[in-house]
Amino acid sequence: MIEIIALAVSLLLLTYFIFRISRRGISKRYERKPENPWSALSEGIDPTI
Repeated sequence: MIEIIALAVSLLLLTYFIFRISRRGISKRYERKPENPWSALSEGIDPTI
């Protein structure tokens, strides 16, 4: 019985931490900014893609 409770608590904590990390917005750092072709060229981004 204690093992089941420990498993349930650990699954809840794992779910909570995964939810918190996903809500933080880590991937926003890697999103492209809307740019005009000239500024894209200045940063080395091919604007024709």
